Amino acid sequence: MKMKRSLVLGTILLLLVALFVANPTVTTQAQEQNLLANPGFEQPYDGGVAGYWKSWAENNADLCAEKPETWDFACTPSWSQEADYSNLGLTRGGSSQHIGVQYTPWHAGVYQTVEVAPGTQVRFTAFGYSRASDKQPPEASFGGNWVPRMQVGIDPEGRGQWYEGVIWSGENNASDSWQQLSVEVTAGASGKVTVFVSSQFRRAQPLAHMDTWWEDASLISVQPAATPTSLPLPTAVVPPTPVHTPTPRPDGAVVHVVQSGDTLYAIAFQYGVEVAELRRLNAGTLDTSNMLSIGQEIVISGAPQEPTPVPTAPPATEEPAPELTAEPTAATSEGLASLCVSAYHDRNEDMLPQLDSEELLPNAQLTLVGTNGPAGTYTTDGISEPHCFENLQSGNYVLRQTPPAGYQPTGPAEWGVMLSAGQVSSLQLGYRRDAAATEDGADTAVIEEPIEETPGEEPEAKNSILNIIIRVSGIIALILILLVAGLFIISRRRS
Repeated sequence: MKMKRSLVLGTILLLLVALFVANPTVTTQAQEQNLLANPGFEQPYDGGVAGYWKSWAENNADLCAEKPETWDFACTPSWSQEADYSNLGLTRGGSSQHIGVQYTPWHAGVYQTVEVAPGTQVRFTAFGYSRASDKQPPEASFGGNWVPRMQVGIDPEGRGQWYEGVIWSGENNASDSWQQLSVEVTAGASGKVTVFVSSQFRRAQPLAHMDTWWEDASLISVQPAATPTSLPLPTAVVPPTPVHTPTPRPDGAVVHVVQSGDTLYAIAFQYGVEVAELRRLNAGTLDTSNMLSIGQEIVISGAPQEPTPVPTAPPATEEPAPELTAEPTAATSEGLASLCVSAYHDRNEDMLPQLDSEELLPNAQLTLVGTNGPAGTYTTDGISEPHCFENLQSGNYVLRQTPPAGYQPTGPAEWGVMLSAGQVSSLQLGYRRDAAATEDGADTAVIEEPIEETPGEEPEAKNSILNIIIRVSGIIALILILLVAGLFIISRRRS
């Protein structure tokens, strides 16, 4: 009798184990690990900054005191915890990191440094919310020049300096709504990366309320570091990052060659030169936006750099140059600007175009509007993009979009863009399939695209059938358990 009971108990135990393994609701799926500490900007706060995060700010102290009418300077704002007790939508749940100041231009954010294996590809994502107005919320933000220029960035070497070596995302200038921003880099040799969030209210007369809130940040490993075939010998000290030294020129001027991540303010700080002096020495090559390009020479001292002479047109007797068949490029007249746009299928909805898997889309209607009215309209064909709106006056513009049939934008419906003289900017607009339109048959004109199967993964249909089979097996196992338990009880009573 004891052997019979042991056999019954063993059968029940095996069936319970089988049911647990087969039940898909119990199986835990692998989750992407968030490498950040306190990614939700929750308590505690120290000096107005969320725990594990640090504040940073650009501070043009001399201009903050003078307050020139161009408002092209930045001062230090304030940091505080936002709990949104009035339910104005200033958090996504819990607390958010607030940054702002009254009647003062500013450029600032927070950052965090994280240890990451060298060669790991990482993605930093955060949600930002901005507001610029003379009125209290829930009044809408002002338009025009008051744009937040929200960005996220990663320094692959983890130096923790916003002005050195940071790879920044594109700017997002939408207001009064939460916007997701994202950027990807490959971690450098230092074994750490630093992530930044940034907002910049400048070049416009400041308002009573110019604020930004940040929430739900994440840093995930998109692709782990490759295992080296032969490991290098460990060293006690990490070699220092090389510093770019100034170079003398034949005319006596000492110049700095612009590298990736350089800004005019960072160069001024590195060489101990006032920004105003750099503007004077480089008056022929710098515009009011202080935009730099890699390889550009910035005069640090000595004779001012003269503008590069414009080559003259070839004689009429020479053969004309062949027509270009590559992608169109912006041809901007001196003192004017260009904005180049394209539309693509944002399959993973990360607002970052993947050239190998996210194709250009036709039938997106794009309209550019400036302070003086419409500046142009273009409908994409999915082949010849990017298209450039050329010869634009410097100033603020709004790009409005009508998505292709059956699609919705993954970013804001309108983009605010500020263009400076001689500047060529670009916007890559992502669109996702509209599930509601697909169900209603509204996108019948859209060509269905084949669904590519990722190696090592099963199609969704196969997964659905497998889940049904697993669930049925679980039910059958449960019925067997009940039958065996009933037999066990009956056998005990008889004994």
